[in-house]
Amino acid sequence: MIPRFDKLSVEAVQQAATMLKCIGHPVRLQIIELLDRTGEQNVTTIYEALSIEQAVASQHLNLMRDKGILASRREGVNVYYRINDSRVTQVIDCIHDHCDA
Repeated sequence: MIPRFDKLSVEAVQQAATMLKCIGHPVRLQIIELLDRTGEQNVTTIYEALSIEQAVASQHLNLMRDKGILASRREGVNVYYRINDSRVTQVIDCIHDHCDA
């Protein structure tokens, strides 16, 4: 017998789809994984660790910050980013559990 699951509300499905669309880019997944492993990091550390251009990193970081997935703080000329939504780390854990990642 197939187990019965409660139906997700339309709002819950829309929120999940928005989050998954936002984090569904390979660079964004790498950024989230890096921040999950290392904690708060500045932009320079992020783009150097991922071997990407600074402008590319900033574009992805700003998008995730605007969607509430990441939070940022400025310290002098440096901007530091951290994961703001713990559900995102659960997605990363799921990827690790179910993929050859």
